[in-house]
Amino acid sequence: MKRLTYILCIAVILTATQACKQSEVVSLVNDGGAPGPVSNASVENMAGAAKITYTLPADKDVLYVKAVYTSKQGDVRETKVSYYNNNLTVLGFGDTDEYEVKLYAVDRGGNESSPLSVTVHPLKAPFLLVREGITVIPDFGGINVAFGNSTEDNIAIVILANDSLGNFVPINTNYTNLKAGNFSTRDLPSVDTKFGIYIRDRWGNISDTLITTLKPLFEVKLDRTKMVGVNLPTDAPLGYSGAISHLFNGDVGNGGYYHTGDAAKMPQWFTYDMGLSVKLSRMTWYMRQGFYFNLHNPRKVEIWGSNNPGSDGSFTNWTLLATHEQIKPSGLPAGQLSNADNDAAAAGETITFPLDVPKVRYIRFKTVRNWSDGTYVNFNEIMMWGAPE
Repeated sequence: MKRLTYILCIAVILTATQACKQSEVVSLVNDGGAPGPVSNASVENMAGAAKITYTLPADKDVLYVKAVYTSKQGDVRETKVSYYNNNLTVLGFGDTDEYEVKLYAVDRGGNESSPLSVTVHPLKAPFLLVREGITVIPDFGGINVAFGNSTEDNIAIVILANDSLGNFVPINTNYTNLKAGNFSTRDLPSVDTKFGIYIRDRWGNISDTLITTLKPLFEVKLDRTKMVGVNLPTDAPLGYSGAISHLFNGDVGNGGYYHTGDAAKMPQWFTYDMGLSVKLSRMTWYMRQGFYFNLHNPRKVEIWGSNNPGSDGSFTNWTLLATHEQIKPSGLPAGQLSNADNDAAAAGETITFPLDVPKVRYIRFKTVRNWSDGTYVNFNEIMMWGAPE
């Protein structure tokens, strides 16, 4: 009987203790009272943004701080950070005007403090800085746009031109967060053409439009049926039903492929004749399907050109036209592919040649590294563009 009474007492005590704890939690979360306001705010203005440092209220149930502000377009935006931080950054300003930002402390029950009003004066936004620094020059089949993006912000560079109906519309958009780079817009006739270029950021802010008239340099897609392999002594041995001719059969799928044999070593190369002397503008190769960014597909290459290659297979009389390393858009490990990876693979890997490359007839495709760091090279197709004699 004493033992039973003891157990009952313990159960009552535990139940009461748990009830007290639950009562405390409920009281803490649902006290119905707003926390004290944020105080002592200071502002560090940045490019298209502002960092606000503050002091939290003493209330123990504060969960986060919220900043509320209105964009120039009238959109109300919010930024939230947990109570572990004493600062937050408001982003997406498209100009250098002054903006009011209201800071609220919010507790676990969702109760908001009275606002602390802070004025920010953002510096020139990244997309405007990019717009100031872009340069545009004629390129083979189009134009080339070079840019600097010192803040490495996510931006879109939009190219405009007249469509078949005479409407001035976007014809290409380049998305990037690179610190610096360039890209080409191609497949345009070699006639005087009006182009527009503007920059857009991820919040929809848009720069003014640069208008220029340029004449794209002439280029054509070279006739693949005139391209044939040239077997020189130092070229990589073939294997596994691979043939240079498969690179020019017009099939970017798996209807035949180039594949080196077991005796091949890195670096390795093969040689082909384009059938005529050409000032090259670009080339595109296509990876073997089912092995995108993996296994034996070329990763780092050198493209050499010649008009009179030596019969000994040496690099005498050869000129280095371009070096190139393929980049996997997602950066995912081997065997894992994102939509961007698949899209890039389907589009092919393009090498753009410098404008000052000499005319050449013979090409040596040298693989320095494949995607598995192995000794085989295997891929499906090559296409070439340029200005023939």
